[in-house]
This record gives sequence, C-alpha cells and structure tokens, in this order.
Amino acid sequence: MSTATALIGVDWGSSNLRVFRMAEGGTVLGRRADGRGASTLAPGQFADVLTEVAADWLAEDLPVVVCGMAGARGRWLEAPYAPCPAGLADLASYFVRPIDAPEVRILPGVAVWRDGALDDVMRGEETQLFGLGAEFDRVIAPGTHSKWARLDGGRIVDFRTHMTGEVFAALGASPSFLGGTAGTDDAAFEAGVCAGLEDEPLSRNLFSTRVGMLAGRVAPTGLQDYLSGLLIGAEIAGEAREGLQGLIALLGAPALVERYHSALTLAGLEDVVVADVEAATAAGLWRAWEAMR
Repeated sequence: MSTATALIGVDWGSSNLRVFRMAEGGTVLGRRADGRGASTLAPGQFADVLTEVAADWLAEDLPVVVCGMAGARGRWLEAPYAPCPAGLADLASYFVRPIDAPEVRILPGVAVWRDGALDDVMRGEETQLFGLGAEFDRVIAPGTHSKWARLDGGRIVDFRTHMTGEVFAALGASPSFLGGTAGTDDAAFEAGVCAGLEDEPLSRNLFSTRVGMLAGRVAPTGLQDYLSGLLIGAEIAGEAREGLQGLIALLGAPALVERYHSALTLAGLEDVVVADVEAATAAGLWRAWEAMR
C-alpha cells in the first residue's frame, strides 16, 4: 500500500472542519479537525484557516478538494448546484477555484428542480453519498436538516429535506419542553416515535407531548426524548407515503443514527445498514478527484 500523499480532502461543514491526507486510491493516511466551521468565517478567512490546520500537508503542493459549506453563497467561493439526477461526473464539472488558493477545487452542491422551479438543495451530503457503494437504493442522512435521497446505480436521482433537527432544537428550548435531557429515556423516545408514525397533523401531534406529561403518560424527565421520537416518527411517516423499498443506508453522527435506526425498526423497516460517515466522506472526496482528472 502506498504511503505517499496524493490528495488533501476537506469536508467544511457549517460548524466544523475536517481535513484528510489521502494516498493514491483514497486510503486515509491522516486526519485533522477544527471547530472553525464555514458559518463562522468570512470569505477571506478560509485559506488562512486551512493553512493553519494543515500547513505541513499543503506544503507538499498537492491538489485540494473541498466539499460542504465552503462553497455556499457568502462563504469561501460559491459553487453552483449541479442539477438532479447527478453523478460524480456532474459534480466534477461544476467545481470552482478560489483566487486566493488556486490549488483548491471546491465541489458544488446538488439541487432538485421541479416544474422549472428550485425545490430542494444539499451541500456536502452529496459527496458522502458518492462515497457509498452503489448497492443502496435510499440514503437517510439525519441532522439539523435531514436528507432522504433516492439513488440509482450510484447516481442521486431525487431527495427531500426535513428540518427535524432544527425544529427539535427550537421546540426543545421552549418552556413546555424543558424537562429532561435527550438520549436518556428510551421508553419515552419509542412512545414518541409511535405517535409520530400515526401521521396525524404535526401541530396536533406536538401538543400530545404536553398532554402526555399532564396525563402521566410521559415523565417530565422524558419530554425531550418523546419530542425527539415524535419528530423523527413524523419524518419517517411522511417519507413512507412515497414508499421505502430497497436497501437503506443511514449516514451521520453515531448517536443520532442510532435513534433513527431504532425508529425505522419500529416502523417495520429492517433492510437498513449503518454506514461510516467519515469513511464515506473521504471516499467521496477521492472519487470526485478521480472524476476531475
């Protein structure tokens, strides 16, 4: 196995930065992380931050491929969205190069257009999806904005976004839901999932959290977990209307992926594989680089 560095891969999310040093073929030789996410930086700061984090690697005069929010509007340099259906060749054809770092190639996001209008977008997740094997029919990427993508032969055919994580954070900070800490009451979480899967109007279902506590069905310390389960259950119910056949990959932070896996099992979906998000990101960056060469 070669140990010579062939590529610097960068995953620049809104809240954090991850840098990979990769050998030919995509083997990860080293990794570094930093808390200066794209949402905290002005356009002129990105090159300096990357240099601070990986100056010794960059000194080797290697190509650098960046995915994620560095290419968002108002960040390092906006990379236009590649339209769905999209494959690696499409991703590679939409990259941009910042003037302050010509060795850097910033990958685009992917967008869905319906009836001539922009309908949905992702930026960063597409690279992770391309790092997975071609055997998956669906990918669920839980997070602040959860993505449900449909794949065909490794190409992104369609996707939809749910603001589940953002809604949970906003509602969880409300005085009505301040009891407990999420992740500590599995029974409350499962009860919330089951309520969410009933596919009632969400505004009505949300109030069941408060009523459940008053009726003694939900312990005050389980409010956060019930709310989490309710929102995830409602997300799954919404997607199930379109059908969820085929092999599903779960891709994201381990604790959140575990919750989604439990909820999918409660929904009767068992053909689910938990993927390694870091490995998928690194593999996607390498494959994007291969498509550019």
